[in-house]
Amino acid sequence: MEHNKEFLNLLLDRRSCRAFQPDPVDRPTLAAIVEAGRYAPSAMNIQKNHFYIITDPALLTQLTETVSRKLENFAGRDFRYGAPALVLVTNRKRNTMALQDASCAMENMMLAAYSMGVGSCWINQPFHLQDDPDLRALLAPLGVTEKDLLCCALALGLPQGELPRSRPERTGNLVTWVDGV
Repeated sequence: MEHNKEFLNLLLDRRSCRAFQPDPVDRPTLAAIVEAGRYAPSAMNIQKNHFYIITDPALLTQLTETVSRKLENFAGRDFRYGAPALVLVTNRKRNTMALQDASCAMENMMLAAYSMGVGSCWINQPFHLQDDPDLRALLAPLGVTEKDLLCCALALGLPQGELPRSRPERTGNLVTWVDGV
């Protein structure tokens, strides 16, 4: 069986980025990254993820201030690491596979971003502030309703410096083979 070694290397080399340039990522690049997320698998092919691409500096600042105020471990810190774009992924609260579906989309977007030289970092803070009225008030004008689960977000931007290209040794994520007799 012939393997696509470029794709396997992409999977193994991708790393999160936590230092971004302030320069915006162009709209076609962001659209291509999110399109990769839209094509991710979903349970029973229900396709209920909703992607909000937030590049408005004023809204990004308000979101950062809200998270900083509400989550003690992010007090005085930028939860998006200065990224000029944030993709919020929501799904329906009643969808029992919402988090799994959003996770597949996130992986696709992170791989697409890395392949295009764009840094990315999975962001959990909106999920942890799920029921916060201040965060919900900021997101309501975008069309996010109480029926929506704030699954996760993806910080996107041009990295400060080069994206990591080395593959550190993995010591976790154990593998056990169970062979039949």
